[in-house]
Amino acid sequence: MKLANLTNLALHSACLATVAACGSDPTTEGGVGKAKFTTWGEAYIEDGIPADPEGEAGFVDGWDLRYDKFLVNFHGITVADADGNVGAKASKSYFVDNTKPNRKQLIVFSDLEAKAWEAVSYQIKPAEAKAVVISGDAEDLAMMVGAGYSIYVEGSATKESVTKTFHWGFTTATQYEGCHHEEEGKDTLGIVVTNGSTDTSELTTHGDHFFYDRLQESPDPKIKTRLRFDEKAAADDGGNADGEITLQEMSELPIDITKYNPSGLHAPSIGAFVMSLARTVGHFRGEGECKVSEL
Repeated sequence: MKLANLTNLALHSACLATVAACGSDPTTEGGVGKAKFTTWGEAYIEDGIPADPEGEAGFVDGWDLRYDKFLVNFHGITVADADGNVGAKASKSYFVDNTKPNRKQLIVFSDLEAKAWEAVSYQIKPAEAKAVVISGDAEDLAMMVGAGYSIYVEGSATKESVTKTFHWGFTTATQYEGCHHEEEGKDTLGIVVTNGSTDTSELTTHGDHFFYDRLQESPDPKIKTRLRFDEKAAADDGGNADGEITLQEMSELPIDITKYNPSGLHAPSIGAFVMSLARTVGHFRGEGECKVSEL
């Protein structure tokens, strides 16, 4: 799988400046249609992230990783137009475990005016007890609520005869707005609802992002973002060496700037690096991106 482009933490979006250029006109004038929102974790979350010495589709340093849980809480799914008129907004939040296979339906908005809705947004923020459980179980939701987590991941990574486990919970609250994606070779801002049809948008979660070696994609296409795990394993080796990598252990290990590039942002440790990358997990319709901000 091709590595996803890193969401820009400097809060810019190529399409936001020119709505007319990025939007599309509905193929049918007038009438109403539906907008469906789903979520999926793609193969990296469902099937794992392999080793790849070339660094194109897996860990460049030889690790093979499998997720056991990838828990995410979606909130505030909103469809609006370029003028800020809200066509629909979810009143509920949605709890999912994206290790569960296939795409999962979150919500369907009916009776939306058939037109371009350029301002699509959503949030990933700490779980609520009243959240709708889409996949996963009530015990996991209760754990998330009790700990104040918005994202929780657990799994293991193996290299040769060494296996390391991880159980990481994140309390980040993130707004994803100005979501855009490529469609038929053009960058499209938001969605287009057509008369009598259902437009489907996937709120994709990318499990490889926690392991990026850059916080922002390099403007030089020759410099690639790679997946690395050696330093996470080293954090446990330098900690209590019990085989489980904790966020605290990673927070005590400074980054090696010859391997990890914070892209001008404050991430002095491996732990801070991973916590910053947690905000980039959310995407739009696969590889599509959104403007990211802290709530």
